[in-house]
Amino acid sequence: MSARLPESAERDIAYVKESFRPMDESSRSLVERGILPQATYVLPDGTAMVPDDHAQLLHDADGDPGAVAHSFRARFMFAGGRADELDQEYEAWLSGEYGACLHATTPEAIVAKSGLIAAIEALLAGPAPKRRWWCGALRGAVDALDSLERQLAEYDRQRYGAPTSRDRLITATRERFPEIWPRHAASRPDGTATRFPSPRPREPTSTLPAGDRR
Repeated sequence: MSARLPESAERDIAYVKESFRPMDESSRSLVERGILPQATYVLPDGTAMVPDDHAQLLHDADGDPGAVAHSFRARFMFAGGRADELDQEYEAWLSGEYGACLHATTPEAIVAKSGLIAAIEALLAGPAPKRRWWCGALRGAVDALDSLERQLAEYDRQRYGAPTSRDRLITATRERFPEIWPRHAASRPDGTATRFPSPRPREPTSTLPAGDRR
């Protein structure tokens, strides 16, 4: 579902204009037919904004609209995605929501994000900060998720009504274990830490289908 930004969200509007682009006119009919994702954001003036790779799956399918769905499904499974989540993840991709949180909205990136979230949540469920292997595993997973995810707009936090996966699993984790990320701890100008709730169970599919998309 596209996020329509209010005129008062000046910082978010500037972020979206810098990080996204207007939807191509040639893509609009494909969006309406459910072949390409909906716009991730809509500016107050009605401009539909999408990530740079909005039509990449169409290009990868040699421009054949009829092959996009099959290409997504095949690549999702080849990347290690779960068959029981395939339909929900495909619908989530079509909704445009993945454009808000991922630099690349490919099936491979979607599967990678889900796997990294699961790994971080498992590591945080059994913290062992005195164990070198645990620290290495946590740092690797958090840094990998950081490289996949965008910063997100503040409006995303409001519309989802909860901290995003970046807030909960990247920012809060680095602040909870500053000894693992001394560079990030030292970079805070005031030495304070933003507090977020502890990682919680994944939201039910009725409100957040198949995984954490935020």
